[in-house]
Amino acid sequence: MKKDNRLTRAKLEALSSVELLEIADEYGIDAPDDLNRQFIIGDLLELASELESDEKVKETIALSDEEQVINVNTLPAGYNETKINVILRNPISLFVWWDLSDWAIKKIKAERGQLRLSVYFFESLDDEKPADAFDIQLSLADREQYVIIPSSKKIARVDLISESAGKSDILACSEKIIIPKGSSVMASKPGEKLEVSRIVEHSGVAELLRRHYNRYRQSFD
Repeated sequence: MKKDNRLTRAKLEALSSVELLEIADEYGIDAPDDLNRQFIIGDLLELASELESDEKVKETIALSDEEQVINVNTLPAGYNETKINVILRNPISLFVWWDLSDWAIKKIKAERGQLRLSVYFFESLDDEKPADAFDIQLSLADREQYVIIPSSKKIARVDLISESAGKSDILACSEKIIIPKGSSVMASKPGEKLEVSRIVEHSGVAELLRRHYNRYRQSFD
């Protein structure tokens, strides 16, 4: 059980004058020996009240600091904007992540729509028409996706698209991203020996290739 060390009038009244003077001395209160004990008790209670107020202020500041730390270290689930981004994860895969605004989510739900990523490949940055493409179906809760790059692709762009009642709407488009020559490893099929550098070999690309082939065979056509 936690001991209650607070100074109260009842506790102080129960003490002798000598004990009151000793407590006053501990708290730095200058009390002559002949001072009326009621004055000593009054000074001690006033000091106790001030100390208690100071402790409450410190606790409030500490809680505020803790909340600020939590707010800084915790990222929100979304930023209420519809946007898509793509980065090159390694020479043979992309990492795609996106966000949806509340309005977009409500519209898709109301129309009973579905989401997909459309991955386009271009021969040059100036090309408007893609040379190749494939789709990846999504759930409304998805917010990220790894995409394996088919062989010999040069430039990629990824669009976030909603579909409902036979109509497609482009919600967001990524920037075009240049693909290094390392993606040529995707010309191999699972089970074939990969002729790659030791760095690529130790990256786990063989297992990645097998899993991608099982899920997205169209990338190997």
